[in-house]
Amino acid sequence: MLYFNEQYSYVGVLDLSDQAPVCTVCDLKYRIIGLEKICMDPSPETWRQRVKQAFLKIFSDADIPAEKLGVVIISQPGISRDGLETSYLPPLHHAKADAELRPFLQRELAVPVVIKNNVNLAAVGEVHFGTGERLENLVYISCGTALSAGMIIQGRLYEGSHCAAGEIGFLLRYDGRHAEKGVTADALTELAQKLYAENGKTEALSFPLIVERLNSGDPLIEQAVYETGNELGRIIQNCCVLLDISTVIFGGDYLALGPVLFKGMRDFVERTTISRHELIPSSLKDTASLYGGFVVGKETILSVLMDNKI
Repeated sequence: MLYFNEQYSYVGVLDLSDQAPVCTVCDLKYRIIGLEKICMDPSPETWRQRVKQAFLKIFSDADIPAEKLGVVIISQPGISRDGLETSYLPPLHHAKADAELRPFLQRELAVPVVIKNNVNLAAVGEVHFGTGERLENLVYISCGTALSAGMIIQGRLYEGSHCAAGEIGFLLRYDGRHAEKGVTADALTELAQKLYAENGKTEALSFPLIVERLNSGDPLIEQAVYETGNELGRIIQNCCVLLDISTVIFGGDYLALGPVLFKGMRDFVERTTISRHELIPSSLKDTASLYGGFVVGKETILSVLMDNKI
């Protein structure tokens, strides 16, 4: 039966976590048959149609009937309860995810459509295909425009009572602000800008420019990135103490900040730890949530088959 289903069903993943949304399709052996980047459109109807057409194009290009699509996994930031509805979505992602994509794709493609948090999927991807392969317990932390975590506990994704586990950006700092306010790209830019101003520099900074200046050895940018790493280290240490996790995989846009950021994080963790923790960069990088979507999609297909629903 499994051999038959490898030929019969394919998994589609729509990743809305990046600036450029991506559609991809794999078979049940996780072999990718195609990938399409999609341009956003302010019109919800046009946006929905572009997503649909991207999936259909992948099947057409691969000369596979689109009817063999078995499930679509939507990977996006925020909190999605039971994979069916979104109860919280970061403001930056409203335009992508508020277009009633799930009911539209379910109707137009005639398949189950499941919404999952992108960082949770990244954790699943890493534990099956990446740095965390064969680990029973790990935390995947992603930082960039937002801060979030995915937790693998005893080999399984832990999502919590309300599917909100891992929303560590809402942890409170010592000053009462949410944790992400002190570590995300806006906070890093603000800190770097402050250091520039204190040293008589008036140039406007952005995250891409910070990465460029860091790579060229700018000492003020290095200081800002290191201090941000210290703040992230505080959050990582709290997660490790709470869960007794020894392996933390770090991903997201901040991977571009490289060794300086990691030194800041590791220095704080090593100063305050009560047990040994390993902090390592994601090996799958921006494809981690796609691979996690493949795993969840295959599990969904096989679950439906076992229930004799398809």
